[in-house]
Amino acid sequence: MKKVIGNNKKWFLGLIACLIVAILFPQIVRVRFVWNLLSLIMVWAVVGMGWNVIGGYCGQVSNGHSLFYGIGAYTVAITCQYWKISPWISIWLGAVISMVVAFIFGKPLLRLKGHVFAISTMALAECARIIFVNRKWVGGATGVYIYTKGVNEYLYMQFKNPLNYYYVFLIFVVAILVMIKILDKSKFFYYLRTIKGNEMAAESVGIDVAKYKNRAYIMSAAIVSIGGSLYAQFLLYIDPATIMTLNISMMIVLTAVMGGVGTVEGPILGAIVLTTISEYSRVYLGQYGGLDLILYGVLVILIVLFIPGGILSIFNKWFEKREAAKTKSEVAGGNV
Repeated sequence: MKKVIGNNKKWFLGLIACLIVAILFPQIVRVRFVWNLLSLIMVWAVVGMGWNVIGGYCGQVSNGHSLFYGIGAYTVAITCQYWKISPWISIWLGAVISMVVAFIFGKPLLRLKGHVFAISTMALAECARIIFVNRKWVGGATGVYIYTKGVNEYLYMQFKNPLNYYYVFLIFVVAILVMIKILDKSKFFYYLRTIKGNEMAAESVGIDVAKYKNRAYIMSAAIVSIGGSLYAQFLLYIDPATIMTLNISMMIVLTAVMGGVGTVEGPILGAIVLTTISEYSRVYLGQYGGLDLILYGVLVILIVLFIPGGILSIFNKWFEKREAAKTKSEVAGGNV
């Protein structure tokens, strides 16, 4: 850990600076809508980082991660509503269940490639949604309410002050972000990048492609499940129509793609931009018969078309030009 911090001092100093801003900003802008928006950004940041493991680093584009999002959400809802289990426990239970599901279905699914894999994951998620719609013990089509009267708000994560949700979610985001940063230079992620580049080449140098793809899928499922659990706890109500749809799967993919796939910080930037556009267009344009969805779709298309490397690529290019100019001036100064 010390070695990782030592090799990335600037990154961790930047993280601390961003964390200070993230803590102070809602104290300055004391608007409930902004607080709720910040909480949703944190949820989608977690989800985006989760999908990025399998889609960004490993190159296996899954269009069915709403399955794991839903597993996390339903695990928290059902265990709290029926058995009064604290979400601090059930969040991890949902992650474990998602890992088991990913392990079982990942092996056959990951034998498929390209669009066939993407369509197959989408079909799996849709099958799960239909099952949840038709099973009364998970609330059926009407869903599940999580709210429980008289419980401790901190033990059951049912805060009276909405700002508390944001700070709790922020802790999850920072923890997962640091974990991804540590893994970014690890052998595991190096193998994933090699598999993404060329599976045959990866196999030729002795990498067990099937094993590492499955590990990436399992890890991705667990993180996305945590995001789903946090979302359910924030709304205190879930149903298949809002949790396990194709729209959710596409939002998960877009969050990572918009920020920059295969990067550490990209999904967080994607979550900030995508969630902000989505919520503001919904609130201010939703009354105009779908105009919010049209504007939202157009903006997403424009960003994806004109910034294919994601928003992070803009910052990376700027830093590269800055470093190049700095090096050029140092060389020129040395020649004088």
